[in-house]
Amino acid sequence: MTKKLKKQKKGMSPKAKFILASSFKGLISNQACIDGSHEAPWWVASIFLVFSVVIPLLPNLFRLGAVNGGSFLTSGTFGLDKQMTEIAYTLKTNDVDLKVENGLLHYYQGTVENPNGFVNPYDDPNYFTDTVIHQEMEYVSTFEGNPHTELRVFFWNLKGDTLKKAVNTITAQRILQGSADQISTVKEDKKYIPNIIIFTPQTFAIALYKYNTTTQVSTSQGGLDWSNTGKTGLITRMLNKSIKDGVWTDNVPSMEAEEFVNTYSIQTYKVLVAIANETYLHQRTINQWSTTGIYAGIYAGVIVFLGLMVFVLTRGKNNPFKYLNVWHCQKIAWWASAAPAIIGAILSLVFGTNAIGQISFVLVVSLRIMWLSMKQLRPVYQA
Repeated sequence: MTKKLKKQKKGMSPKAKFILASSFKGLISNQACIDGSHEAPWWVASIFLVFSVVIPLLPNLFRLGAVNGGSFLTSGTFGLDKQMTEIAYTLKTNDVDLKVENGLLHYYQGTVENPNGFVNPYDDPNYFTDTVIHQEMEYVSTFEGNPHTELRVFFWNLKGDTLKKAVNTITAQRILQGSADQISTVKEDKKYIPNIIIFTPQTFAIALYKYNTTTQVSTSQGGLDWSNTGKTGLITRMLNKSIKDGVWTDNVPSMEAEEFVNTYSIQTYKVLVAIANETYLHQRTINQWSTTGIYAGIYAGVIVFLGLMVFVLTRGKNNPFKYLNVWHCQKIAWWASAAPAIIGAILSLVFGTNAIGQISFVLVVSLRIMWLSMKQLRPVYQA
């Protein structure tokens, strides 16, 4: 009986070994990039191109994915925690309920929805004069009786850039810096801006200011959209968690009231931060991928441009590499971009979102390919 011969497994071909070795050597060797780009199929260079574009993007992609809509509230409360607790109590005692339903914020007076809860201030031509302050649907907190630490909450029907403008300019300059009797009885002629919150059916905005100044310390991220919330009645939940009836007097808070605010203000503030985080989720995703897409286009464009530069630099009469065509030069640049991609990703992690972190890959890949051109692809001059 004849023995069955075992099939011998074929090893890796010499060409495959050469390509694999060149791929690793190319991280530090310019010559390996040149040799590998000649011998390897076109798709190997394409893999290097994709790798070189994607790797430097990852730190910023993950960093943008970790941004919270309420991050602007974590650097300091500037009185907003206690002020918001008082405002929540005021809304509750006025039988006002705010609910998120079908992606919009609704204003209820008792059990009946009040469509006039969100007014459009631009309907009133006298709204922004120095002597008139529109009081409709506005709640003012003057915790501890000091208007210099107050919070003003407005319910306006504004959108997008108009809302941002109202927070940053119109509200601050025209409403809150009006006549002297509307500003301060504590420090005469002192110009200041209280903290501001503007609620709209679609979104809301917050601006915080230093005590007794017109200096803004933080403002909300754009895109705090109620339609991004997966839950109904977020504001109601905030009120229910933060407010207990029968604690406040009719006018200035008593000692018990102050004790109440100190007790529940932290809880109220945490819920407010949670609301800002949740309403920002959709905008965060848009920012994350749009920014990543822009940088991906920039990185790919830089690599392709550097490939063209290699082609131009090898056109000299005395350059022995003038036989290289555009496609060969592109493949050399793609191979040579892998190591700078890794270095660029590391630098992006180290330097974060500042300018060095964002352009580190562009700088490193430009240096590497220019160095390759001057050393390995340089002209030869005869004496």
